[in-house]
This record gives sequence, C-alpha cells and structure tokens, in this order.
Amino acid sequence: MSNGDNIVKSYEIRESFLDFFKNRGHVIEKSDTLIPKNDPTLLFTSAGMVQFKPYYTGEVPVPYRRASTVQKCLRAGGKANDLEEVGKTSRHLTFFEMLGNFSFGDYFKREAIQWAWEYSTQIMKIKPEKIWVSVYEEDDEAFNIWNKEIGVPEKRIVRLGAKDNFWGPAGDSGACGPCSELLFDKGEEIDPHATPENDPHERFLEFWNLVFPQYDQQVDGTRLPLKNRGIDTGMGLERMCLLLQNKTTVFDTDVLFPIIETTQEISGCSYPENPIPFRVIADHIRALSFMTADGILPANEGRGYVWRRILRRASRFGREIGLVKPFLHKISKVVIQNMGKYYPELIETQTQIEKIIHLEEERFGSTLSRGMDILKELFEDMKSKGEKLIPGDILFKLHDTYGFPLDIVKDMAEEKGFELDETGYTEAKEKQRESTRKTWVGSGQQEISPVYHQILAQYGETEFIGYEQNTAVCKIVAIVKENNAVNVLKEGDKGCIILNKTPFYAESGGQVGDIGTLAGLDGKTLVEVTDTKKILDKLFVHYVKVINGQLKIDEDINAIIDYKRRLTIQNHHTATHLLQSALRDILGEHVHQCGSLVSEERLRFDFTHFEALGYDRILDIEKWVNEKIREDYNVDILYLPIDEAKKLGAMALFGEKYGDIVRVVKINGISTEFCGGCHVSRTGVIGGFKILSESSVSAGVRRIEAICGEPFIQWIQKTERMIKEISETINSSPEGLQERILQIIEENKKLYKELEKWKRQALLGEGKDLLKNVKSVDGVNFITLTLENEDINQARTLVDHLKDKIKSGIIVIGIKYEDKATFCVGVTKDLTNKFSSSDIVNQLAQIVGGKGGGRKDFAQAGGKDIEKFNEAIEHVPNIIKMYNKTDKI
Repeated sequence: MSNGDNIVKSYEIRESFLDFFKNRGHVIEKSDTLIPKNDPTLLFTSAGMVQFKPYYTGEVPVPYRRASTVQKCLRAGGKANDLEEVGKTSRHLTFFEMLGNFSFGDYFKREAIQWAWEYSTQIMKIKPEKIWVSVYEEDDEAFNIWNKEIGVPEKRIVRLGAKDNFWGPAGDSGACGPCSELLFDKGEEIDPHATPENDPHERFLEFWNLVFPQYDQQVDGTRLPLKNRGIDTGMGLERMCLLLQNKTTVFDTDVLFPIIETTQEISGCSYPENPIPFRVIADHIRALSFMTADGILPANEGRGYVWRRILRRASRFGREIGLVKPFLHKISKVVIQNMGKYYPELIETQTQIEKIIHLEEERFGSTLSRGMDILKELFEDMKSKGEKLIPGDILFKLHDTYGFPLDIVKDMAEEKGFELDETGYTEAKEKQRESTRKTWVGSGQQEISPVYHQILAQYGETEFIGYEQNTAVCKIVAIVKENNAVNVLKEGDKGCIILNKTPFYAESGGQVGDIGTLAGLDGKTLVEVTDTKKILDKLFVHYVKVINGQLKIDEDINAIIDYKRRLTIQNHHTATHLLQSALRDILGEHVHQCGSLVSEERLRFDFTHFEALGYDRILDIEKWVNEKIREDYNVDILYLPIDEAKKLGAMALFGEKYGDIVRVVKINGISTEFCGGCHVSRTGVIGGFKILSESSVSAGVRRIEAICGEPFIQWIQKTERMIKEISETINSSPEGLQERILQIIEENKKLYKELEKWKRQALLGEGKDLLKNVKSVDGVNFITLTLENEDINQARTLVDHLKDKIKSGIIVIGIKYEDKATFCVGVTKDLTNKFSSSDIVNQLAQIVGGKGGGRKDFAQAGGKDIEKFNEAIEHVPNIIKMYNKTDKI
C-alpha cells in the first residue's frame, strides 16, 4: 500500500490488517457488541481485548492461541471516557474501531514488536524514520528488542512511567501489564522541542499500542501472575487513516468526513469556519447509531443514560450551526450507508436507529427550552435574594438533565453578574459518575465471585438436559455458601449447588429460572431449589435451602423441576414469539424485541414502536395470536449454522452475540427466532392469550404485558366474578351493566349540581352575616374568612359576592384543604389604584411557603406550610397598612 497519490481507504486498512495476521496463524473473530458479556466491571466494550479477558486469566478453556479482530469500541462513560474531549482535539472520539492481534499463552514481546513494525513499515509504507516508540520505564526487554533487533535508534525510544505505559485492566479487574506504543512524528515544524512525554502541540500521534499482559489484577488491586501470559495490541483505525490519508485530524478521513459533508449541506454552514460542532456531531452520530444497533436505548441510568447524554451533546452543538429542528436521524443514514457493509446490524436495525434518534431529538428540544426557562428563573430568584454564587449541584443538574455545558452557563451567568461554584459542580459530577457505574449492569448482574471462576476452570460448563428431561440423577460437583466453596450443606443451610448436568433451566433470554427440589437417593435428604441462574454464561447455579438431611460434594442427587410451573412458563414463552410476529404483521417490520420477561405469572415484551397502541389495535393483536393458537401449529426446534438460520429469516435479539451453531424455534412459517428457551410442542397447548396492559418504556420502546394458559383462565374467572358482584351491587344484569352505570353517572351529576347549588346559597348566606362584621384599618374596609375543605370555585364566587355587597374594601378568604393552604383575594374597583390583589396574595403566600398571582381585582395563591395558615390570616391588617403607606399602583 502507499500513501502517495492513491489514498489508502479505510476498508483497505481493515482488510489488510486481518489478512496480515491471518497469514501468521491468527483466528479472525467478529467484533463483539458494545455491551460487554460476562464483565460487570465495564460499562461498554472499550478495547479489542474485552471479549478475550477470560482467555488470559484461564477462567475458560482457550479455543485457540492467536486471534485478530476489528472491534467496535466506545469510550463515553465509566473509567474510559473521552466524551468531553471530542471536538476539542484532532484525535479524540467516543466511538472508534480498534484493530488488534492477540496471543493467549503463545507468542510474546518479540513477535508482537516485529509484526507491528513489519505491518507499519512494509504493508502501510510508513517511513521508519517517522516512527518513535515508548516503553515502560522498567521494561529493558522491550527496549532492547526495539533498539538492537528492530534497529530503532535509542534517541527515538522513550521510557515512560506507569501512567503512560502500563495498561489495564479493562474495568476493575483482569489482565494488565506494561506496554509499548508506536508514535508517528508529524515533524519538527509543529514543535521542534516536543518529545512524546512533553507534546503540547500534538506533534506525535500514538497509532498502535502493544500491551504485554502478564498480570491478573484482582478487584482489591493486587496483581497475580497471569495464567496465559500473552499479547494484546490495539491500533485505532481512524488514526491510521489520518496518517495514510495525509489528514490533520481523524475527522477529515474517509470514515468521518462524509458525515461532516452531509451536516454542511443540511446546516448551510462551513466546517472550516467553525469545525468543533461538525466534529462532535460526526463522532456522536456514529456512537448513537452503533449503540442503538446493539440494543442500547435511551434511559435515565446506566448505558441508556450515556446514550441520552451523547445525543443531547450532539443536539446542542447542532444549534451552534443553526440546526434547531431534529436533524441527527437524517445524518444517521450516512453512517449506515458507509459502514453497513462491515457491520450488517446497522442495516438490519436502520428503521429503529432513525426513529429512536428522531423521537429523542424531539423530546430534547422541549427539554432544552425548559432548561432555558429554569436558568432565567434561577437568575431572577438569586437576584431577589442578593446571591451571587450559583451552587454546584444546580449547575450539574442543568448540565446533566437539560444538556447545558458549564461554559454556556458560565457565559450567561457572567452577563448577569453571577459566579459559578465549579468545585461543587465537579463533586456532583463525580457522584453521578459513580452512581452510573453502579447501575450499568442492566440485568441486575453483580460482581461475579472468584469461586465461580475456579469451579468453571476445574469442572467445566454444566450440561443442560432440561429440554428432554424433567427429572434426572445428577452429581454434585461444587457447593458454595456465602461465596466460599464448602464440602457440605446441612439442614437449614442456604447456598448454591453446581451439578454436572441439570434439568433446571437457568434464567436467560428473558425466561426465569426453574424451581423445584433435589432429593437424596436414600430418601432422607430433601432440598428446595428456589431459583436457577447462569453465571459466566456456562455454569448453572441452583439456589437452595436444605429442608431435611444434608448435601455433600460428589453425591448423586435426584433433580426434579416444578413441571407444572415450567409448563406455564413454556406457554408464555411460545406466546411471546407469536406476539412478536403479530406485532410485525400488524404494526410493521420496524418492530423488534428490546427485552422480555417470561414467568409463570405473565409475559412482558418490550419492542420498538413509536406511539401508543389504540384499543382497536390491541384487540387486533389479541385476535391474531388467538387465531394462531387455535390453529394448533407445530413448534419445531432446529439446530442450524448461523448463516443458514439467517437465510430462514430467523430473528435475533438486539445486541446479542451468537455462536456458529444456533438454536432456532420455528412455528409453521409464521415465526422463526433464535432462542434457547423452553417451549410447548404445539400452539394449541397455550389455550388462550390476553393483553393486560400496553405502555411506554422509553423513547421509541413500548411494553406489552399479557397472560395465557392457566393465568388466562384465572383472569377470565376473576373478571366474571367482578362483573357479577358489581351487577348485584347496583341492581343490574351483566348484560345491562354499562347502561346502568351510565344512568348512575348521570344521576350523580344531577345530585352534584343540586348539592353545589345548596352549598353556594349557604356560603352566600354566611357572607351576609360577615357584612355585619366588616373591619377597618387606616380607613380601608376588609373582610377575612376561613373555610375548611371548600372548593376553590365556591370561594371565588363568594369573593365576587362580598365585593358587590361591601361596595369598597378588600376580601381575603383562606381555605384549609388537607395539608395545603389556599388564599383568594379580591379588591373592589375603587381601590385598585392603591391596592393589588396580586401583591396582597403573594405576601400571604410567602408566609405559608408558596406563591401565586392574578389581576389587581382578583388573585389566588397556595402554600404547603399549613401550620402558618392562621398567622397569614392575622397578618392581613398589616399588609393593608403596608400598601396603604406606599404609592404603589
């Protein structure tokens, strides 16, 4: 390849890299999803080695010793976070592609260094004299390989400390070790005095990091020798494009510039004149597109919270170039068009990507407007109190909830003469970051105890036999109590059991885990299984309580699932597949599953759709599913190569990664899905199907909850009994129930009107009595009245009535309603040049901790401090005196 006249394209770099390492004995693996599997310490996949972490530590058997990938990565939350840097530098991105080669107990530093040099100088044709290298300050071995074997002059090799040249782990634990970086020297003309460790003007660009994993860092920070010492390298595709395409920033390369060109067309603004907004938008729309394709959707916590932050940041920068209306969904088309060939999930989910982004943009537009209003109110409130420093927690709320960056708030604040508590802002930001870190495992997964890694390494994965068998004699291979391996569980003990094989289904794919019993072959031991979960994706862990006897390692035990419960779960699971087909048939092909829960009580199905379902649509869906149930179709289970399954049209779950052979559940051509769950043999077994509710989960995601089988029968019986009891209560037949209820509602309306009439007359009568007790202060007549639990409309009527009768004066009516105080104030027309009802009611509201407003002749207000209600009423004469002494109009 050459970086001369024929510019090297990004796809050529991808292909040449994989070919280079394939020819050197590496297995080419597909990119993992952006959601790390079996690693609760990571928010996103932030490096190529993430999917291989268990191979280095020896947690699982290593299927091969060498691998190479082009991995999609995201660094926008948690430990690895470049979000705020994007746009400010020539190289920072949230989403990027990492090209990597990996060794698990095979080759080490020498080969890694030799191949990196060979690929860079011979394949990519980078001039050797333009490459500098860095090594860990204590790594003499790497230094000598670079200097004496590769021939890099000593002056172009720098030794750096742990901050720069000790990598990992990816997350809080796992493989780590010293590293060596390859850096491209852009030339002395940028900064003749710069060095890799002191480079303020970005003369040097790191483009390949060679990590030498040799330690296994524990959660507590200790480092043990790594079982499979190896190699983990990472080359940023975008940075290599920058070098080979002779560009000054990664944003000018062929992977990002087409997005910028489209943004210029849409905005009518110039990229060279104001580059930062264009760069932010180009990076962020790639991140959003790939996140959505992998099933990460907008939410208020965890990964979905980061998704939302990225969109809001992109949307805000769009406003800087005049893009006020939603536009990101349009630009996502460019991402899909340019990258869909290499990442087909983008094409498969294009409709969802565009619609979800569009919907969230619209929501953020109104949110941003509210944020501006909040900022204006804040300035007014602080000015009235004489305050100058905006608290840090409020600054962070503006940034976090309404998308306002600190610099914009700062500019607006300085214009108004306010200062910012930036220290408090930083503290609030760190608190939120830690909170997000704790919530990023969406499924509720917790840190996996090391004991399970040891069990898996020693005994291997659990064999699941529950598709064919409901009971089986199994061997106890491990017992865990309070995260420690033990040899026995005694009567009354709770713990976890791992069997060599099991009929118990472990919670996965939305289906809950089986419960049941473990029975000793001697008839003396009885153990309750309260749940079954899958740990490390391979171990079936039975949560148990010993009722009688005891459990011992290596004992045979009779494992018996609760089969009646399993049958109901199977009904719901097969019905879930029918439901998805119904939704796609009735609502459209854009419908895809986003999540599910299949239990014995009900099924819950989350799916992509962009508006609520009307009652008629729900009835159509129910009818569709029930028709297929009555047809009593076969439910077939197939094991197929993944490509063959896709040709059949089998649907996969958002963001899920599958092996070469997949399990497919096929229902008579109307439903074909990848699925590892338990199902009925024929649809007729399900019996019937009923939707209980339909609601919104997040932007572009709806949720249906439904029942079938035995719960469906119970629902019918319960509903029928309720109708019968209501009918008897209101003296109606079930057939005439609706007519009778409408009749009762009409009668109640008439009674209510009559009651209101009598209450109004009673109040007016009370008002006549009050006229006998008109008070006066400084020559101004006034009346005060306290009402208990009275309607505000009645109070308004009474104020108007008393104003007519008193001729000249001020009326104040206070209402105590539960724990709230409300005031209505009226001023007769002749006094409105001196007194305003709005001013008087606001004085009262301040006493009870509230606010209000209105006109000069009438106003109302409320407050929650009911304890100060009487104090407010007693303060009325003082308020009148105060305004009587002013010239306020």
